[in-house]
Amino acid sequence: MQHSRPTRAQRRWRHNTWIALASVTVGLVAWTTYDPTRVREGVSVATAYAGLVLLTASLALGPLNLLRRRANPLSSDLRRDIGLWAGVIALIHVVAGLGVHMGGDMKLYFMPPLAAQSPLPVRLDAFGFANHLGIVGAVLLLLLMLISSDRALRRLGAIRWKRVQRLNYLAAAAVVMHGVLYQLLEHRAVPMVIGFALTIAAAFLLQAAGRRSHRSKAAGP
Repeated sequence: MQHSRPTRAQRRWRHNTWIALASVTVGLVAWTTYDPTRVREGVSVATAYAGLVLLTASLALGPLNLLRRRANPLSSDLRRDIGLWAGVIALIHVVAGLGVHMGGDMKLYFMPPLAAQSPLPVRLDAFGFANHLGIVGAVLLLLLMLISSDRALRRLGAIRWKRVQRLNYLAAAAVVMHGVLYQLLEHRAVPMVIGFALTIAAAFLLQAAGRRSHRSKAAGP
């Protein structure tokens, strides 16, 4: 008896179900490791780690295809779904995170306090730099969300769409640096630092392995 192949809608429903479960799991682990009694901080930390894991997963799909000697499509529903979840969670993180410090005074995340008497209108200490990077990462992820559709691909064309899509590497770099600074600023617990470092290391190693595979294939036998 032959089984009918799942439709595209069914596959995407399956993708989103597993992505949602993974996001909730990672978020709950991060929250409880950080401090289960602090709600706003917990949401900020949970979305930070869940978003980071999803961003890493979206970057891992291409290298994994290369390592398994599979065709690497220009775009895929799985990558889109993971990327959309990563973007949404990142935006939730921004909203939650902007209320954690400075008594909820959001402008102090980006502007120096009056007492500092800074000659510049922007905050350039580690705290300010971390927040500027976070906003850059969030804006880039939002842009990538806007092109995550067949319609956007058709309108931009394959070449222009791919150029914009490559901004995911810049977004990842901004997110990682934002995360590194906050690990230091908040003196995160050792398990959280280890989890963060392992996630980043996995992304880096897969990207490096994928590039080696691609160069080896291009060089031929």
